[in-house]
Amino acid sequence: MTAAGVTPLDHTILSGHFPLAKAPLVLGNEGAGVVEEGGGTDFPVGSCVMFTGPYGVFEDGAYSEWLAVRKESLCLIPEGIDDVSAAGIPVAYLTARLRADIVIDGVGGEVLSEALGALVLDGSLTTLGYAASRTATINVTNLIWQRASIKSFILFAQPQAAWAEAWNTIVALLQSGAIKPIVARTFPLAETADALRYLVEGRPFGRVVVTV
Repeated sequence: MTAAGVTPLDHTILSGHFPLAKAPLVLGNEGAGVVEEGGGTDFPVGSCVMFTGPYGVFEDGAYSEWLAVRKESLCLIPEGIDDVSAAGIPVAYLTARLRADIVIDGVGGEVLSEALGALVLDGSLTTLGYAASRTATINVTNLIWQRASIKSFILFAQPQAAWAEAWNTIVALLQSGAIKPIVARTFPLAETADALRYLVEGRPFGRVVVTV
């Protein structure tokens, strides 16, 4: 591991609001690193890779110095993208590609109702997290007059073909410079608790990343 993204899901698990995640558990749902062994021809030893998957949720995750990651979870980091930026790419960018025609809310609570009000005509709100609250109050006129819809989304549940297509699209956009990851702040691994606190309380513009 060289870097790990800090996500609202980490806070949700720590708060006891994701009962499927069982302690003891090393958190960290996304990250970047260097292949040490077992990558085969697709990911030779020394390859710089980024990943997400069940790590930090159903099994130990990226807040560690070493992690065994399935090959289907990996993507080679494009040339010109540093590990810190790459560590914060997978969750947000894969979600955006797999559900790109909508407003995506990963916080819940009041943010969900605000996001619903921001939709264009025939827009769709996808909710995939509830770090702020599992309860939200919505104005139904935003649904009716905007002809809007609300859907849920779970990244882990998407078929492998959809993951592969999304990865390919993201890599092409990164290589062309069409998208540029924004990192708000980095923290060393020993200060992971501070990193999570900063994400939740500071609500920064950009990703928070832990460096290993």
